[in-house]
Amino acid sequence: MSTLENTLQIETKLEKERTNQALLKDRVEKYSELTQSMSKILNSFEQRLGKLEQTILPVYNVTKNLQKQQLNLDSTLNCLEQVLSHYDASQDVCNLIHQGPSEGNIVAFLDGLNKLKKATDYFLNNNSQSVELENVTSLFNNGCETLNNHLKSLLKKHSTPMRPVDLLDLIYIEEDSSNEDCPSIKQLPTSTREELNTIAQWLDNNLRREYMQIYGDERSEVIMRSLQNLKDHQKSGSWGNEPLKSRYYGRPSDAGVKKSTSARLQQIFERKANKMLIKAQTLGQSAALAMRKNSSFGDILAAEEYGSDNDQELEKYLVLLLGLQKLLVWERQLLNDIIPPSRHNDVFSRLSQPSIEMVVKDAEAITGRVLRSISRKEWSAALGIFSALKHVQILQPDIDKICDMAQRQQLGGVLSKLQQTGSKALEQFIDGVKNDAGSGGMVSMSSSTISYGGGSSVPRDATVYELTSNTIWFLEQLQEHCETIGSILQTETIYTNDLDRIASHKTVSIEQKNKALLGIYVRKVLGELNYTIATKSEQYGDLATKQLFKLNNTHYILKSLQRSNLIDIVALTEHDCEKRYQRMIQDLKKAYLSSWSKLLANISPLDDIPRPVGGRVKDKERAIIKERFSSFNKELDDIVRTQRAISVPDVLLREGIKRDNTEHIIPQYNAFFEIYSDVQFSKNPEKYVKYRPTDVTAMLNSFFDDTI
Repeated sequence: MSTLENTLQIETKLEKERTNQALLKDRVEKYSELTQSMSKILNSFEQRLGKLEQTILPVYNVTKNLQKQQLNLDSTLNCLEQVLSHYDASQDVCNLIHQGPSEGNIVAFLDGLNKLKKATDYFLNNNSQSVELENVTSLFNNGCETLNNHLKSLLKKHSTPMRPVDLLDLIYIEEDSSNEDCPSIKQLPTSTREELNTIAQWLDNNLRREYMQIYGDERSEVIMRSLQNLKDHQKSGSWGNEPLKSRYYGRPSDAGVKKSTSARLQQIFERKANKMLIKAQTLGQSAALAMRKNSSFGDILAAEEYGSDNDQELEKYLVLLLGLQKLLVWERQLLNDIIPPSRHNDVFSRLSQPSIEMVVKDAEAITGRVLRSISRKEWSAALGIFSALKHVQILQPDIDKICDMAQRQQLGGVLSKLQQTGSKALEQFIDGVKNDAGSGGMVSMSSSTISYGGGSSVPRDATVYELTSNTIWFLEQLQEHCETIGSILQTETIYTNDLDRIASHKTVSIEQKNKALLGIYVRKVLGELNYTIATKSEQYGDLATKQLFKLNNTHYILKSLQRSNLIDIVALTEHDCEKRYQRMIQDLKKAYLSSWSKLLANISPLDDIPRPVGGRVKDKERAIIKERFSSFNKELDDIVRTQRAISVPDVLLREGIKRDNTEHIIPQYNAFFEIYSDVQFSKNPEKYVKYRPTDVTAMLNSFFDDTI
């Protein structure tokens, strides 16, 4: 590019910049003029605004003062109206208060009481010497008393004791059924509950707590009368035979079907035990297993004969306790609808206390009667106590859910009383077995009771002593109550010490603990029984009968222990128990065989008897042989006469004893007979040689049979 062209371009750009500069300068001058003009306008506005402020501010201050005076006047008038309303309050609501509230229309009455309460507070704070204070206070107190009376009348009107049949239906109702299905508890309709709740809330907010006593007393009376009606019904002839109503079970086939009370109780406690089992399964396998064993009720109520008065009383008491539990659950539900939550425990404690005291008192009376029965040696009463104790233990968690600590402790006294009674029964049973050895008292047993009677004789036929059979029967029944008896014996130091000793030698699982405790008890009873049998045997005049008596009883004990599996329970505490009894039986058999020694002394040893030479003996030797045959015959006749009248009930034992006798005697007599039966030791040998070996064998086989 040439120099000329560059010069032209530069001049062109320079000219353009000069033009832009002139334009910018012109605009700057215009903006400056505008700025000066705006500044003048603002200065003028500021001057005018200052003049306006000087003019308006006094007017504003005057208006503000007037508004404040207006507000003060309105407030003063409102205060005057409120004060005047307090003075007029007693006159305004006097008629309303005297008329009292009506059911279903409580709001107006409470509004009147609120008005009196405000008036009372005003006069207390501002004019405590005013006559009006006395008027409104008196009227307010009368209104509160009227409100309490209205609450009481509502409770009386809608609270009626349950009929016994309805309460029984509620007891026997299926666990998964709703309580609302039962018409017997459809007391206090919803509208009444709402009204009672409104009253209770108002009284509680106004520090009038008399309603708590009123509610507690009224509902307590309902519970007490319901339970008393049930007790009266239990005394009637229809008790235990009420048909179950199909509307509760949902099965038409159940309508009108009668079930025994024991069967119904069994179903109830089976359901409760199953629930406890399900809950226990979360605690571990061992705990669940213990619960499973404790939940088997088919052998508790169904297998036991509830024939005695004590058993029936215990059964009725269980029903009463179930009734109380159902009623208290219902009362807890009512409290939620009526009473302020903060007052639930106090009110529930008041309404439940009399009924709890009643069932505790009944338990004391029943256990007292059972203790008297036990003191008369009626041991079946103890079995009823063990069943009742097991059932109360199962029911205890349900009761604990609804009662406070003091009431739980009070109801726990029922458990404690039953446990003490059961412990006393176990202790006295041992004493009964032990004392029989000294008193010689015999045992009598009916279908429902076991009792010791008077007298000191033992069985004439040396059979199983009735004390033995009844003791074993009682011990067999204790197996059905192993868990319960274990819980009782755990409180006894003598048993826990033995258990600790056993546990130190081998591991005792949770499941075996109660069995081991029962085994310790059974072992103690058997020890006393063995001693009693040995003592009683001394009443027999001859050694053989003594040994057979002990043998019969010892053999019966062993077989009974084996048959009932009691031997396994005892083995937990004494592993060689079975072998020990077997050794005792063998020793008694040997002792019995030793009773033949006097008889056998006449025919053995043969070396002590003169031997015939050529079939002849000397005169002096003839007399010895005569004496031996004569004494043998006399001893044998006496033994046969005695032992034919002895009874050995067990076939195997009886035949075994006969076999042992034959093997022990016949070989020796046969040897004696072969040598001396043909000897000419008398002119009338048939007078002395009365029995051939076959005759003696037949005589021995006739033993223990008094019909021959």
